[in-house]
Amino acid sequence: MRILKLSVLLLVMLSNINFAAAQVVQGPFPWVKIGGLPMNCTTAQGQTAAIYIDQRVNQYIGTASNNGYPVIRLGPGFFNHVPSFVGQFWFSHECAHHVVGSSEVASDCLAIKMMRDKGLISNDYRLEMLLNQISQMPGTSRHLPGPIRAEKIRQCFYDTWN
Repeated sequence: MRILKLSVLLLVMLSNINFAAAQVVQGPFPWVKIGGLPMNCTTAQGQTAAIYIDQRVNQYIGTASNNGYPVIRLGPGFFNHVPSFVGQFWFSHECAHHVVGSSEVASDCLAIKMMRDKGLISNDYRLEMLLNQISQMPGTSRHLPGPIRAEKIRQCFYDTWN
């Protein structure tokens, strides 16, 4: 009976993940819904990344790490305040790190191609909304300045840059 109760609780948790977390960290989950779409992450080695909803990473959108076990941590504050396809892009970006490694440029490229190929960004309006947000981001030691980063993503979307 206890196993049944735990199974029901787990199913309820997985079907009703809300980024408005009462706890600092929720998870691990094998997938999350972003904009109503179930999203998971499979690494280049075929592992399923564990997904955590973690209020401590709100300022970073999300993070990807792998110390023998692939992990994605998502900041709920960000995902509650952007259009679903923007959240789906950033989830895809973090997942892409588990495929291409630490390169931000390669992760951006793979993420936008995944979004395009799944039909999640299938028109110029959505693409431009995403690129406008990205163009406002400052550059860092790991990230290109926003306008350059947005242009690289646009080129990748249209397959003119790899």
